[in-house]
Amino acid sequence: GLLPAIGYIRLPWGLAITLLHIPTILGALIAGPLAGACIGLIFGLTSLYQASQSAGGLDILFVNPLISVLPRVLLGLVAAYIFIALTKVKFPKAVGSALSAVLATLCHTIFVALALYAFAGSQVTALMEGAGLGAFILLLLPNAASEAIAAGIICGGVTGVLYATAGKKSKLSQES
Repeated sequence: GLLPAIGYIRLPWGLAITLLHIPTILGALIAGPLAGACIGLIFGLTSLYQASQSAGGLDILFVNPLISVLPRVLLGLVAAYIFIALTKVKFPKAVGSALSAVLATLCHTIFVALALYAFAGSQVTALMEGAGLGAFILLLLPNAASEAIAAGIICGGVTGVLYATAGKKSKLSQES
């Protein structure tokens, strides 16, 4: 296709897991809810495009923007507002960032599962051979857990470094 599937890992049963939630969360943690929502929109539009190039399975259901775009925009908003709430209760910023990333990733998985069932429930049920929403979410849990752990580690690390170095000048800038 025109765009490579960078950030999307295709699974044999027609679903793709993603790493693109991490830049969305980082944008939300660093720049706030509006930036998080905008980056989430870009994430959603790439998901929509990838689905339009799909051969089938659950992935093809993401051609509906209510499934591919809306949960991604919500991800950026939720990540920012969880972080804001955690900093208000005096969590250290790096810890709050990591925890926000984990919680926002899990919320994102739930948003996607709910959107799939709300807007394409009959197709999901058919693809799942009659299994309900609970079984579908259970199927997603290992993937959600690995995505959440990755997001927590990466977002906590990146923002921890940013917060620790905020306002400090580089030794390179002092040499000139």
